Amino acid sequence: MGEVLRSPVTGNAVLLTPRSGSHSLASAAITAWYPNTVVPDGQHPAGSLPPESWNGESGFGLIVRNPVERFRSMVAHRPWRTLEEHLDAPAYGRLPKGTFARYFRFEDQLNEAAEWLGLPTPLPQEDATNEADKPMLTAEQEARVRGIYAEDIALWESLQ
Repeated sequence: MGEVLRSPVTGNAVLLTPRSGSHSLASAAITAWYPNTVVPDGQHPAGSLPPESWNGESGFGLIVRNPVERFRSMVAHRPWRTLEEHLDAPAYGRLPKGTFARYFRFEDQLNEAAEWLGLPTPLPQEDATNEADKPMLTAEQEARVRGIYAEDIALWESLQ
């Protein structure tokens, strides 16, 4: 997946993170700005955007999702691994650390992120995980997730 979604309209950019609206934002960008782009079957649409890597520079936006919910979505999105395997080695790491111009909460500010980029809203929901496919975590499992993503939890809670 491409790391950065930069708007040719506003010049603003967000750092894309898995299971945090990246599919919806990238699909909307292709529809709005690159309509002749064909996304190969099974490929994340961000892979078809103009490539740009993030080198830790400031000024980017970041979508922040409740880390426990992001983990549950990751597990459901990769069902060939057991919950225990995900707890031992999560497929998606912690959020990147840097100086970000804007933070957007996935749960209720994804449309604001789209507007900041100059994308039409409301943003279509793409690649959403069915709630029934997400595992219910025991108190011990949730505590492990909170430990793994402790810095992300602190960031998430600071945005509430």
